[in-house]
Amino acid sequence: MNSLFRADWKLVPGCPRAAGCIRLTRLLAAVFLLFAFSAAPIQAQGVLRIAAVVNDRVVSVLDVIERMKFIMFSTGMRNTAENQRRLSQQILRTLVDEEMQLQEAEKQNITVSDRDIDAAIRSLEERNQMKPGDLENLLQSRQISIATLRKKLEAEIAWGRTVGRKLRREARVSDDAIDEELARIEALRSQPSFRVSEILLNVDDPNQEDEVRRTVLRLKEQLSAGSNFAALARSFSQSTTASVGGDLGWIQAGLLSEELDAAITTMQPGDVSDPIRTVAGYHLLYLRDRRQAGANETGDTVLDLRQVVFPLAKDAPAADTEAQLATAGQVRTAITGCDDLPAIIKSVGTAESGKLGNIKFGDLP
Repeated sequence: MNSLFRADWKLVPGCPRAAGCIRLTRLLAAVFLLFAFSAAPIQAQGVLRIAAVVNDRVVSVLDVIERMKFIMFSTGMRNTAENQRRLSQQILRTLVDEEMQLQEAEKQNITVSDRDIDAAIRSLEERNQMKPGDLENLLQSRQISIATLRKKLEAEIAWGRTVGRKLRREARVSDDAIDEELARIEALRSQPSFRVSEILLNVDDPNQEDEVRRTVLRLKEQLSAGSNFAALARSFSQSTTASVGGDLGWIQAGLLSEELDAAITTMQPGDVSDPIRTVAGYHLLYLRDRRQAGANETGDTVLDLRQVVFPLAKDAPAADTEAQLATAGQVRTAITGCDDLPAIIKSVGTAESGKLGNIKFGDLP
């Protein structure tokens, strides 16, 4: 059958309300699949054959092979024929999703330059304490094409900018909404907070139910075997948090769906949940830490604050404002913890960026 993927904007049930999560959903069953992966090792397939066509653009078997090698390397997963067989369909689905995202970005006249991708790679190197060029050399030593990483980063940056533009157009925050949020924060002051990461696999069609469940169970097996959660999230999750390794940040009960809330309140730090079915699809949750709200926020607590500043003239045209917002968003996704800030502040290079000094919590507005 020759059919089509169509783009649509949709708020994702189960996402934190403050995150404004949006995803591109499949509305029609969907892509013209020309190649089905067999149980044989993927390297044995004809690499120039077509795996899928997305609106006249080809995803080749070679694309799947290269992404497979990159995922095995980045997650620490063993590159075996069995793992290839188990993950090939999900990798193909991820590549199709990325192609859809790139096409939607093009429709919005959003572009990603080589310079943007170079900056993202440099940020990866800095976070891993690598010198410029070390990452490419490391990939080459493992016979992995740097083009695979560049294509993945291009899709992440393009989709982040597309979602950001959509949210900026639609976001309208009223005084009543602000008052409601402040009241909610106050009501939850005595409730525990949870540092949570997620992997989400969407179920866009009831016919995909069994396939997606099998895939998420395989990911759980890989996590139990020691694979890195953040790396798997970046490679497979279809949530908007994938670019930051699935990190949802510190959240409280009531921000997620009932099914996810019920899971995190019974987990201990370091636990990974069993697959959880919501209206969006299947989730895996990783509880990184938990704390009692306000327990460490006494007035005498000293905070080491730093800032990253993106200058913008008062009369700056809309295009300049949008460009700075896009750059700020890209930098934000590169921050995974306090240790990332010195290198990022240095790379941004604005005079106003840097340490704000040590400030008592009680002295903050």
